[in-house]
Amino acid sequence: MSNSIEFFVADICSNLSLENNQLKNDISLNFFEPISLDLTPPDIGDVYLSIISALFGFSMLLLLLTLKNSSLPSWGIRKIVHLIGGVYVAIIVFCFQSMLGILMAICLFILIFLILLIFSRFKILKQFFMLNCRNGENRFTFLINTTITLLVLFSLVLIFHDFPVCFTAGALTISLADTAGEVFGRKLPIIKYKVFNEKSIFGSISVMIFSILSLIISALVYGYTLDINWLWKLIIGGIACSVIEAVSWKWSDNLFLPIISSLFMFWLII
Repeated sequence: MSNSIEFFVADICSNLSLENNQLKNDISLNFFEPISLDLTPPDIGDVYLSIISALFGFSMLLLLLTLKNSSLPSWGIRKIVHLIGGVYVAIIVFCFQSMLGILMAICLFILIFLILLIFSRFKILKQFFMLNCRNGENRFTFLINTTITLLVLFSLVLIFHDFPVCFTAGALTISLADTAGEVFGRKLPIIKYKVFNEKSIFGSISVMIFSILSLIISALVYGYTLDINWLWKLIIGGIACSVIEAVSWKWSDNLFLPIISSLFMFWLII
């Protein structure tokens, strides 16, 4: 009788272990997979991700408005939100299974933003512009910059929907490398030079290093094995991103950096 009970308990534990492993496999297969471009109704996972992403965008707005009362300079506040938001977008986009799920997240965020505008009587919009506009940049220019950057990122999702690591590399580069370039460039303003915007050698070196790190992190996140043959390609990619950032006109580095990084990531994995 005792042996039968032990066998029964062992059989139940074995089945639970198999089901748990299968569940883990199913979950791992659902994330970081190519996005379906057809507008099929999103599954429950995409609905949850849409709500989470919209709330995340809302939290970034609150963080932006909260930090404005701190001792941080406006460029520092802008870069903090830029960094956190960029990393989130780089990772979360390919957790969605369908394009409709991504569009749902965007629509929910816009709805929340419009509600905030109405209840604040558009005061929040003025504060938003004050914190995000660079020196000498007007509101109209900022809106163009933001809109085109978002369109570029969305285009990269469509172009590399079968190669999600490429989009992640592009989004991480604009988040990590661009932020590092401005932070180190301002804190270590040694050997300055100017093409269109004033830059420094330390800022450009930081862009190169963090562009390389963005490519490496993206590859590791998606399970690629780093190859020694990648080394020279990574260095070329980092230098290319650094040069593009250095010679870009005003805010156009936000457009070119993700494109260049995504293309280099594609070169690495093909």
